[in-house]
Amino acid sequence: MVDGHSRAALQVEGGDPFAPIVVNRPAQTLAGPLKVVAFNALGCKDPAAVAARLKQPPLAGAAVILLSELDWGLRRSGGRHTVADLAEPLSMSFAFSPEFAFRREHSDFKSFFGNAILSAVPLEDVRVVPLPTFYDWSNRRFWGTAPGTVRLGQRGGVIACAEFGGRTVTLGLAHLENRATAAARAEQMRQFLASLPPSGATIIGGDFNTTTVNLLDWRDCAATLVRLAIEPRRLRRPQPYEPLFEVLDRAGFNYDDTNQPLESTFTLSGLIPPFMRPKLDWLARRELKALPGSARVVRASQGWFQRLSDHDFIVCDFEL
Repeated sequence: MVDGHSRAALQVEGGDPFAPIVVNRPAQTLAGPLKVVAFNALGCKDPAAVAARLKQPPLAGAAVILLSELDWGLRRSGGRHTVADLAEPLSMSFAFSPEFAFRREHSDFKSFFGNAILSAVPLEDVRVVPLPTFYDWSNRRFWGTAPGTVRLGQRGGVIACAEFGGRTVTLGLAHLENRATAAARAEQMRQFLASLPPSGATIIGGDFNTTTVNLLDWRDCAATLVRLAIEPRRLRRPQPYEPLFEVLDRAGFNYDDTNQPLESTFTLSGLIPPFMRPKLDWLARRELKALPGSARVVRASQGWFQRLSDHDFIVCDFEL
């Protein structure tokens, strides 16, 4: 575990490119319930705009922010260390966990794509959780990288502990595979949960990619159009079609009151009808109570035609 300033030295020394990057700041004084936000940032190409949005109600005052798909040193986001640039104006600690590392041939890994936990208090016991591979991303060129760039890695998650009001809470983020079957995502969730402590106050979330279909199978995708005519709520209520929710049930996690029902969280285009926009992002709790009515989806739109991401923010307040 290293801080952000040690990352370059780690690369030169040939260290693990998937070691977490952790920067802790002094704890903030928190008032009220524990507010948790999850957001797939699509690279977070404009950290200042995302930070400004996080300072606005109902997202303002978040004690924990679970972020998927963050760039670190990638060309498409101007080479910025996006999570560091986002955490600084929020005065939050962070743990960045690379999913994929990039390098030019015969050079060191200097660019990364991954997930992060931001916290209003210092993070401890940070661990990277590699997830089972069901799609080989190493053979696909990553948008915004130069030709000949080598990609290494796999889908993953990150786990950390933080103390809020004298109570230790385990925090976890998982980024599950969209180019896979629902059964494959359930196996990823099973292995992710196996890396958590077996009990204790825990909040997990992230982009679970609950598409209800295998996006690699065009027949399955085409059949979904027919299924939507019969099951119009399918994409916005994926629980019956994604066995990962049964995995969560067996592990003692509740997700019913931590997510706004029937609200999609993914909008590829405003031209897509709302009933065809899926619910992909989730929060779940164990041994904590969610504040009734606090779960919301907050659109990531900027004006009429711009968005911060193709995903929306989700937020929920928890009682300590």
